[in-house]
Amino acid sequence: MVAAGQEEGKNMHVTETIAQRFGTGRVRSAIVVGALGCAAVLGAAPSAQAGTGCTLTLCSTTVNDSAYGVTAFFNWCRGGDSTGDSTATEPKCASDGVSQKTQNLTARGGHTPYNQDWDAFRVDAGWCYKVKFVRTGQSDFTRTYDRRGKTALWVKVGDNADAHVLDQGTASCP
Repeated sequence: MVAAGQEEGKNMHVTETIAQRFGTGRVRSAIVVGALGCAAVLGAAPSAQAGTGCTLTLCSTTVNDSAYGVTAFFNWCRGGDSTGDSTATEPKCASDGVSQKTQNLTARGGHTPYNQDWDAFRVDAGWCYKVKFVRTGQSDFTRTYDRRGKTALWVKVGDNADAHVLDQGTASCP
């Protein structure tokens, strides 16, 4: 017989292994699809949430895989933009009654909360960022944002997308 703690540890290892192989966005999507399938069988429908919360399928997140900090922004203040679009104007708006807020993401693994919808991140003035966007049901893509010798830039992370800041530098672009 396996103790409860051992079984839980085994499940964490499987989840971590899957996440390493396929990326957190795909793992989260697989979990969501499974949960929605179970809910359909049981007759329960997932409820939509607005404001600070979101369903896992509609959340946008930023993950910092780089060696330096990254700043995430809660609200994106322009309409008609897609994941990866950018602006040199700092987003300062409120959305659904929630004021703009920021979160500093620590190096090598810091991320926005997975149960909240964080819509943007900042590419700091004088820096160059390499970012991979993972979108469920769509092709992943990678972009380089070069702000060396320029002001800061804010980048949109659309619903159901993960932005992974892979690397950043000041001397050259990664």
